[in-house]
Amino acid sequence: MSSIRTYIVPAVLALAVHVGVITLLLVNWDEAAPSASAAVEHYYIKAALVAENPHKVKQQKLADAALQRRQAKARLAKQRDAARRAQLDQDAKVKADLAAKASQAAKKSRLETMLAAAQQAEEKRAEEKLAQEAKEAKVATEQDLARALSEEQDYRLAVTDDEKAMAYVSQIQREIIQNWSRPPSARNGMQVLLTVFLVPTGEVVDVTLKTSSGNEAFDRSAMLAVRKAERFIVPTNSAQFERNFREFEVMFRPEDLRL
Repeated sequence: MSSIRTYIVPAVLALAVHVGVITLLLVNWDEAAPSASAAVEHYYIKAALVAENPHKVKQQKLADAALQRRQAKARLAKQRDAARRAQLDQDAKVKADLAAKASQAAKKSRLETMLAAAQQAEEKRAEEKLAQEAKEAKVATEQDLARALSEEQDYRLAVTDDEKAMAYVSQIQREIIQNWSRPPSARNGMQVLLTVFLVPTGEVVDVTLKTSSGNEAFDRSAMLAVRKAERFIVPTNSAQFERNFREFEVMFRPEDLRL
């Protein structure tokens, strides 16, 4: 029961408040109605239509001009930067080209110097070779002349064929002695016997070891002495050549040399 009262009392109060508010509104409406029909005085204000605010326009123009100047300055700076980079690239390319040309020139100069040095060396070797050949030819000519003179002298002094043969033998002996280099191991009492084979022109075609000395170096030096002669002066008479010089023996001893 007490709970019902708790809800009814607030509801009655709320209803009373609403009724009072509605009553006041109706009374005020009746009092204000006659004044609404009174004449209304109108007031007019002259106004001019302004399209834009001059101050704002000026400020906007200044701002636009400043923006344009900044943009132009930025474009100019960009163009200058691009031009500077292009110039730097061009300078770098020019430097690289100059460096490459300098390197090629240096290589060419070194190559020319090397070629010139090689040519000079080749010319020097050729000159030395010619000089050596001329010297050898002179020595050979002198030896041939000496052999010829010796042969002629021995031949004129010879009376018999045997004496003439001995003259040729002496000449052959001298040539072999000149070519013989006695090895350090040579000792007195050693001897080696060689067989020499010639052709009618006097050229040595073969040398064989008939009796060894027992010392390989001594035997080899004797055979080398004969081979180094290459050609001996022999009689032009074929019978005498066949009898005495087609094949003959040579005895080598450290103390002397005998045929």
